[in-house]
Amino acid sequence: MGRASREPEILAAALACFAERGYDATRVKHIAERAGVSEAALYRHHASKEAVALALFATHMRRYSDVLREIADDRSSTVGERVKGLARSSLDLRRADPVAHAFVLGHTGRFMSALPAGFPYPIRIIEGLVREGQADATVRPGPVRVLAALALGCMSHPAIVAQHAAPGTIDLTDPGTVDVVADGAWAAIAA
Repeated sequence: MGRASREPEILAAALACFAERGYDATRVKHIAERAGVSEAALYRHHASKEAVALALFATHMRRYSDVLREIADDRSSTVGERVKGLARSSLDLRRADPVAHAFVLGHTGRFMSALPAGFPYPIRIIEGLVREGQADATVRPGPVRVLAALALGCMSHPAIVAQHAAPGTIDLTDPGTVDVVADGAWAAIAA
């Protein structure tokens, strides 16, 4: 019987190292030590630190996209309810795994373009809602990608600000704050 893959430990170690040391200061040896594997074993899984980081980014981005897709596909709710649901779920994911959420938000510019063409990008999921809302006149007219980016920005930017602001400045666990974020994401695109 073959050995079990150490991939989960490697990705968890990479996330911890990137959070503690920063992406640029982290070396493969740090990740390997944290994961309890040799550098050679890590290299059997990933060709480089960048490959580990891309796998980590893709894993958490896909998890985020899967949550968004489930909400976006629920046709029993209005487009507005689903957009607000996307915002609430984004904050739920942040609350559940703040380090992974921060890694994805902080490294989107570095790794997003390296994902495969068919990847379920969150913006594409939101674009589908924008098109649906434009068809039923609940979303204002305009470029679909721009409107989707506005809604996504309303969901993401409060978390970015909260991450870099003084502790307690923005409490994204407060139900009132969550409502403001959700309402803002919808207001940005509503007709």
